[in-house]
Amino acid sequence: MMRRAWLPGAIAGSRMARLFAAAALAGLLGACSSAPRQPDPTPLGPVPPILHVDTVWSTQVGSVPSDFAPAVAAGRIVVASKDGQVLCLDSSSGHAVWRAQVAGGISAAAGSDGTFTAVVDSENRVVSLGPQGQVLWRYQLPTSVITPPAVFGGIIVVQGADQRLWAFDAANGRKRWDDEFHAPALLLQKGSGMLLDDARVVLGDATGHLRAVRLSDGVQVWESTLARPRGVTEVERVVSITGAPSMAKGLVCARGYQSDLGCASLSDGHVLWTAKADGYTAVSQNGDEVVGTQSDGVVQAYAAADGKALWHNDQLKYRKLSAPLLVGHTVAVGDLQGYVSFLDAKDGQIIGRVSTDGSAIDSPPVLAGNTLVVVTSKGGVYGFLPR
Repeated sequence: MMRRAWLPGAIAGSRMARLFAAAALAGLLGACSSAPRQPDPTPLGPVPPILHVDTVWSTQVGSVPSDFAPAVAAGRIVVASKDGQVLCLDSSSGHAVWRAQVAGGISAAAGSDGTFTAVVDSENRVVSLGPQGQVLWRYQLPTSVITPPAVFGGIIVVQGADQRLWAFDAANGRKRWDDEFHAPALLLQKGSGMLLDDARVVLGDATGHLRAVRLSDGVQVWESTLARPRGVTEVERVVSITGAPSMAKGLVCARGYQSDLGCASLSDGHVLWTAKADGYTAVSQNGDEVVGTQSDGVVQAYAAADGKALWHNDQLKYRKLSAPLLVGHTVAVGDLQGYVSFLDAKDGQIIGRVSTDGSAIDSPPVLAGNTLVVVTSKGGVYGFLPR
């Protein structure tokens, strides 16, 4: 039997009006567009026995919305649920390191650096959790939060739905800096994400831009335009960066909602290429190849250097795919029925598949060490070991 190796790699006034507009757009994400209802999901066919995948552990947390991606840090996975559960797991064994309960529920979860964890509760308060999950402090924000907060070396960075940024000391809650941002009139009810590169926070915003700001003081280092509005109506012109950007080998790649995806240089933000791509999930890349899932379920791969189309797979059409995870020679992607399909990163051939609890996999799969971790909408948390 031929097998492929699994190779790990790496509120008031206008502000309130914007938030009401954002809520109005939330329904777009269920249908992915204002287009007619999509066809029924493509039935899953047989899979050649090329990649073997073991379920090494599983556990349960509460209901998990689509933007609640698990956080990976220091060999641990942190998962949060809408009802306020926060669970820190050892990624290799799945054993609970600690559990916490945030009163009133959570609106944006979870960021962690392995020592400190941050979530935002249902009353728009940043909540900092310590090394054992204990609540250290809360801070009331003037806006709602969709994007999970990020924690970098003891500093919590939060992006509000109105696109404003704040940075706090994770240990004591001291505000280090904040950054006003002039958001567009209409905002998308879907979070982006934040990454750290060379002491700079790299993130996407609601205007289709990628930005880098210094972690120490919030000063902007560069800004670049990845996606440009093309439509006539306000809804058609929404180009928010959706899902966390992906970094590898000096590149940062991301997607604008239902518009473009592309890559830029991490050093100065220079955009290397963009490609028209009708989708709403994050992309994954390794510096050589970029993979994204389109809104109709086609999985598309591009050359990271110039955006040349490399391959596509249409065997998972209309299955409401999660963002992909590209690791080594394999691409993993979840679907609406709780299946995880594995594709060969060289040609897009499906080479393996596993099932979970039958509920949708909306949040992107993540890698912690050698373990692929998937979270379902019902709160099933699964650790897989492909080999």
